[in-house]
Amino acid sequence: MIDKLNSNQFLASIAGVLAIGIFIQAMGLPSFGSKEATLECQGTVRSDSALAKDKIANLIRFKTGDTKDSVRKVLKEPYCVLPKIAIRSGMQTEREAYRVASDALEKSTSQTFIVVSYEGDQYLGYKFWIR
Repeated sequence: MIDKLNSNQFLASIAGVLAIGIFIQAMGLPSFGSKEATLECQGTVRSDSALAKDKIANLIRFKTGDTKDSVRKVLKEPYCVLPKIAIRSGMQTEREAYRVASDALEKSTSQTFIVVSYEGDQYLGYKFWIR
């Protein structure tokens, strides 16, 4: 059997588990997973705006509770702003959609977005939206 994993093997196994988790999350989102679903953009749509791989890697490093401004400095302008929703009682959740500029994802899907959520001045997290 396996006696010990060295640090590179350990990091590779964590990266693999995270990749599988992201794939499962992206394919299993009940509110975003429908092929017929569309983004309900409000205001200006910036069709030329897309997130590169390095910005997605930086987004993953943010923690829940980080400031909205720090996240926006990295991501820049969103593709569009989505309608606010109420996830928790009495709190409005702001959502911004960012188009993914990844050849690997674009070959398998027509459109891939990352939806970033905020409550007040705090970053909540992100989810993939695939159509």
